[in-house]
Order: sequence, then C-alpha cells, then structure tokens
Amino acid sequence: MSPRRRALLILAAANCLFAGSYVTAKLALSSWPFASLNMLRFTIAGAVLAPYLWRNRRLLPRANGDRLRLVAMCALGFIGNKAFEYWGLSLSTATNMALLIGAEALFTVVLSVLILGERVRRWETTGLLAGGLGIYLVVEGGLHPPTGLGASQAAGNLLIVISLLLEALFTIVGKTVVARYPPFLITAAVVTGSLVAWLPAGLAALAVRGWPPVTAGVVAAGLYLGIVTTVVGYWGWFYGLQRVMPGALAPLLFIQPLVGTALAILIRGEHPGTATLVGGGLVLAGVTLVIGTRHPAEAAPAAAAGSG
Repeated sequence: MSPRRRALLILAAANCLFAGSYVTAKLALSSWPFASLNMLRFTIAGAVLAPYLWRNRRLLPRANGDRLRLVAMCALGFIGNKAFEYWGLSLSTATNMALLIGAEALFTVVLSVLILGERVRRWETTGLLAGGLGIYLVVEGGLHPPTGLGASQAAGNLLIVISLLLEALFTIVGKTVVARYPPFLITAAVVTGSLVAWLPAGLAALAVRGWPPVTAGVVAAGLYLGIVTTVVGYWGWFYGLQRVMPGALAPLLFIQPLVGTALAILIRGEHPGTATLVGGGLVLAGVTLVIGTRHPAEAAPAAAAGSG
C-alpha cells in the first residue's frame, strides 16, 4: 500500500471515530452535566498523553508569543469550544451536531479572510453563501423567522454553531504554531492544559447537581471520548494531514456527517426533518466548493478543521 493511500485510510478512520463521538456524548449527557463530562473526557486523555508530553517537553514553544498562542488555543479549542459544544448537544441532537460540523471549515475560511487577509474568490463566495443558508436551515429547522432562544433545540443548535466558530478561531490562532512545532505535541499540551478549567468546573457541577450514577455506559463513553476520539483520533488526523495535500480531503468531509447521522438514527432513533437534511447537504456542498476552489496553501486551515 502506498504511503498516500495509507494516510487517506487513516484520515477516513479518524473521521469515523470523530463521528462516533456525537452519539456517545449525547448518551452520557442524559445523566451527566456537560462540564463534568468534559472533565471526565480530558482527565482520561490527559492521563494517557502526560507521559508523551513530559518526554517531549523541550520541544514545546519557548517564545512568549508562541506561549500566549498556546494558551489561546487551549482556551478556544478545548475549553470554550467544548463548553458550547456539549452544552448545545445536551439541548439538541447528535444528528444536528453531525450535520453542522462542516460549518467549522466555512468559519475558518471567513476568519482567514478577515484576520489573515486571505483572498476570497467568486466560487468560494458561492460556497460560503450556500453553507450559510444550510446552517440556518439546520439551526431553525426550516425557512422561517428565527424562533429565538425560547426553543431549546434551536438554542442548542446555536450553541453548537458558536462552538464551531470558536474552533475555527483555534485553527487560525494555531496555524503558525502547528506549522513550527509537532502538531500532536501541541494537541497534547492544550488537551492537558484544559484541565485547569475542566477539573474545577466539572467538580462544581457535580457538587451542585449531585453525583449521577457511574454506569458502564458512562465509563465506556468516557473511555471512547478520552482515548479513542481525543488520543487515537487526533493522532490519526495529524498523521494523515502531514502526508496528504489539503485539496484531497474534500471527499473525507462527508464521512463525519454521514456516519454521525447514521449512528444517531440507528442508536438513538433520531429522525431528522427534511429541512435539517437539506441544510446539512448545503453545508457540505459549500465546504466542498470552498476547499475545492482554494489554492493548496490557502486550503490548509479549512481542511485541518472539522475534527471532533
């Protein structure tokens, strides 16, 4: 097997693992507060990643600017993002989460234009508009005036969108850092660093709500989210990204929404409406159009986004 094919297969497998995180987290959120679930996830992941992080600590950023970027990446990608994502998922559905995930790539392109001064071309604009319409359809469940935050599922969808915007900012901030330092080491650092927030927040949530039952399902969810998704999934993601041009990733972007939606239907019995499915399709079409028309050097931030 050629190295490129192996990398593509590993990237596809990583996307499947990420897709499984939505239904897994939704199952655990039925009894656990989102802050406590994040505490469980990143404590498990941090325990696995800590030895690797310690052995390679001399490779971590030393310049003050890069250290500040590392702190910002932690705050945006593994604290703010995961707070809004799991809060939103607790109010919404695993299907909506899976269908909205492509919005992260669209947000990354928009922020690249606004913050990094990158150019946007005609077909990219078309893709962004199509994706924006798709996001609206998924959030509101159709073409009608905004329902406001009184509708819990619409509120949850909006929180998920905010989480994806924060992860897009994480990608922009981390663009130069990941280019100059080992990407998996940076991920290990920000995952472990996020426990500064998740340990007190998770324990406080449990103190207020009381300890929920620690069932076999919750333990399995914590292990899946902490080890399979965070450790194995991110390793596979970065392994593939280092060996495959970003433009080749466009077809892989369909894996998370398709697999995530299928799992939500099969495992949780969710039944997304026509407007939701059409909206998810528009988001994916917009992402494909944007990434397919971008220059390879510009496509990297958008393609690197979208992991669970």
